[in-house]
Amino acid sequence: MQPLLLETNNVNRNTIFVKEINVKNLSNPVHFHKEYEMVLITKSTGRRIVGDSVENFEAGDLVLIGPNLPHVMYNDKSYYEPGNEQMVTAIVTYFRMDWLNEEFINSKEIPYFHELLKDINRGIRVYGETHKQVVLLLEQLLLSTGLRKILHLLSIITLLSETREYKCLSSIGYTNPHSQKDVQRISRIYTYIMDNFSEDISLETAATLANMTTSAFCKYFKGRTQKTFTHFVNEVRIGHACKLLFDDNLSMTEICFQSGFNNLTNFNRNFKQYTTVSPSEFKRNLKI
Repeated sequence: MQPLLLETNNVNRNTIFVKEINVKNLSNPVHFHKEYEMVLITKSTGRRIVGDSVENFEAGDLVLIGPNLPHVMYNDKSYYEPGNEQMVTAIVTYFRMDWLNEEFINSKEIPYFHELLKDINRGIRVYGETHKQVVLLLEQLLLSTGLRKILHLLSIITLLSETREYKCLSSIGYTNPHSQKDVQRISRIYTYIMDNFSEDISLETAATLANMTTSAFCKYFKGRTQKTFTHFVNEVRIGHACKLLFDDNLSMTEICFQSGFNNLTNFNRNFKQYTTVSPSEFKRNLKI
């Protein structure tokens, strides 16, 4: 088990460290580190947790994560099955900003730079035309060295400071409540949820995994995620249901049960609560 506070030593030696990932599945536990991290998923699907945000991801997903912000990515279940032939490919960039002084960060010539850094501290997902431009710059960054690497990174940061084509992920009031001793506990809970959300999820089992009573666990989980255990599980289930709704071969009943809900009434109620529309409306909107 890797430590929760990851030491990215390559970034200590170099201002910018870029690597390509090519693996069968994602296996890192929940973690955070002192560096900024930019992740472009080029091939893979699953769920991404950043702070108190839980979202699906797919090929093309581009996020920036600020220092000390807990995050983790889980692939869909099929990636962990024996004989899996799917692959995860991504470009991951770690960088530090301490080589930029306060005067530069607050310069009137780049008025939105400071605001961008505050947003990245919550984690951001980039989309639209800005996404296309950042991907091109990332591909150049991967192949560059020395000063050119710094110039490409600054071009990306400048581009992001001049656009609003990004979404903040964690809530504005989120703060990192994790400590080193939390790593095994919170990772066990997240893994239990991701492995079992399509079946019965037991609060008692989760509490046992955390070595807590159920009442202590509920308080602990809410403090770490800003959400109740039930809310978090349902959020994962609804995210999975949204993926299944793209498949015209599945009936609404099949989607309901494959997402972990025990009846259509419960499924419809929760789906509308989390997405503001019913599953049927969501599916109709896909065809517009």
